[in-house]
Amino acid sequence: MNSISPNVLVDFSDLNIDVTGNQINPFVQPAAKESLRLALKQRGTKLVVNSVYRTVAQQYLLRKQFERKLFGITAAALPGSSNHESGLALDIEDPDGWERFFQPHNWIRLGRDFDFPHYDYRLPAATRRNLGKIGISAFQRLWNQYNPNDLIAEDGSFGPQTEARLANSPIDGFKLLFPRTLRLQSPPLQGDDVTKVQEALLRAQITQINLQVTGIFDAETEQAVKQFQAASQKLAVDGIVGPMTMQELGLEND
Repeated sequence: MNSISPNVLVDFSDLNIDVTGNQINPFVQPAAKESLRLALKQRGTKLVVNSVYRTVAQQYLLRKQFERKLFGITAAALPGSSNHESGLALDIEDPDGWERFFQPHNWIRLGRDFDFPHYDYRLPAATRRNLGKIGISAFQRLWNQYNPNDLIAEDGSFGPQTEARLANSPIDGFKLLFPRTLRLQSPPLQGDDVTKVQEALLRAQITQINLQVTGIFDAETEQAVKQFQAASQKLAVDGIVGPMTMQELGLEND
């Protein structure tokens, strides 16, 4: 998604929230995050989040469960049309208690009867509504990249062809065909390649950063990369892990 439209979502895990479950992606649109920050500050208590941003794959699975009447799911939009895919929706604990704090900041209850914990962010002038299509386009690009003999249209529409390919995709995601350039951005880059860079930086024993191996390219990782680049005396000190920095880290063949 970032390759199609950079920085359309931001991480809000730095706010006073509790995210329940490692399947939760704590990303919303920038204006929605600012409104959340104001609502949290006003109430002064931690917000427990049960669901927020969903990938097209997550929405596809949820829709299938809804259609089959599984797990008591009472509502699930078609892939590409959910506000969760647009970074404009939250499912939370204590939705009644939060209502008077959320509503002045443009977070509106969707429906108490059929989707009790759900809130939508409703400020059209400050948000984009097409992130669901961007998420579908991102999947279509990935499919075509890894399946050059079975190409589909990259049109952002969730039709039968896209649904069939999504159903046949590896459950743990596509593997990288080639090393990507790693840099600090929002949402942060994550993956095995980030883990390998962090491990290589620690092995080098050059940097003075208290670096943790998390697989997330955060500000500490960027600073460690800069210190490594400066110590090499032949790399640009920009905090970006491209081919030259990969080679100096001994990762050119990974």
